[in-house]
Amino acid sequence: MVERTLSLSSVLHQPVHVLYPSPDQFSTGFGDAGWRTAIRASNEHLIPRGLTLAFQAPRRQPAGDAQAYMQAMLASLKLHRAALAEDREVVAVVLRRGLAELLTSALLGHLLDAVPQHLRTVARPQVEVRLDAGSGIAPDALRQVGCTRLNILDSADADGPALLRRAQQARFTACYYQLSVPSQDDRAFLPRLHAVLALAPERILLPSPRHLPPAPAVDGWWRAWQDVLAAGYLPMGADHYQRADCAHPERRGDGIRHCDMAGVPRRDRSDFIGIGLGACSQIGDVLCRQERDLGRWLARLDSGHPGIVSGLILSEDERLADEAVQSIACDHALDVAAFEWRNGLRVGECFGEALASLSPFVEQGWLRHDGRMLRLQHEGQLLWRMIAACFRPSAETT
Repeated sequence: MVERTLSLSSVLHQPVHVLYPSPDQFSTGFGDAGWRTAIRASNEHLIPRGLTLAFQAPRRQPAGDAQAYMQAMLASLKLHRAALAEDREVVAVVLRRGLAELLTSALLGHLLDAVPQHLRTVARPQVEVRLDAGSGIAPDALRQVGCTRLNILDSADADGPALLRRAQQARFTACYYQLSVPSQDDRAFLPRLHAVLALAPERILLPSPRHLPPAPAVDGWWRAWQDVLAAGYLPMGADHYQRADCAHPERRGDGIRHCDMAGVPRRDRSDFIGIGLGACSQIGDVLCRQERDLGRWLARLDSGHPGIVSGLILSEDERLADEAVQSIACDHALDVAAFEWRNGLRVGECFGEALASLSPFVEQGWLRHDGRMLRLQHEGQLLWRMIAACFRPSAETT
């Protein structure tokens, strides 16, 4: 009982910005010139050559005319095309929350058609569209304009399972369901989850601590994790759990796999280009953010600049920490020998304080450390953020 109480308490006190530093930590001295320098360096050195594009809707202010906002995203896309090397290939596109509601299906189709016109694609990239469970948009319309994967974002006041059922009928190549943190007054949370499990989407994403309701139901969060496992879903990195009959990556903890800035585990590390108000990007070891004010962003685009307002260049210590954090997030493990071979450094030299701070997790049984491998155990997989944050002391809590 003591162990379960400790685990439940830990669920609510997980750090938020673990995979990447918070944008609030970016330097405002990093602007468009820093962005161009990062692109040039990435063109020369980064392997593999893949790109993920993420188009983002405004978060806190109206975008005005949807057509004008899309034209702004296209202008930004053209600026990236001019800066990126020709061998860079788009492998995935993410349409962030709210974009499908902002743009008509026809405009979304036009935006997706523009990607291969401006950037190299060997084949049509996978396109994940994120849709609120209460959205009135028909999944068929999104499928027809080229979206291949639908991720439904759970809501207490919407019939997410019904939307999931319509998405499956629209024959997306994969359907995901993102759980929200349940509140104590959301009595339908677990019945809603069980209806989702009965439909067996390819992936279920556990709640993220980024957005907590005023009165979170930690027991419901814990029970959801147990029910997802009982339904046969297997962890594949971060908050993603995949149906057992789907192809699963080999999770070796050797630093190859990578969670991008949209929180999606990928087979390997590639650049992540965010386009839209407040969108963040990762270019090699450089992080940056676009303008959050529409008027200022449009003015910067008109002058031929992407409108980068802040950024962060990872130091060598931060890069090493990032490698360890990514491995724990994506693989729920860290191969010590592989890390030391790749970096020419002993893990104890890099992370002496971090290793010491892992002792409570080892004692609790959430982490196994045999000297050559760190591997998360059962509850540790749910609490991966807490363990990964030991390697990134600046991680912010809720």
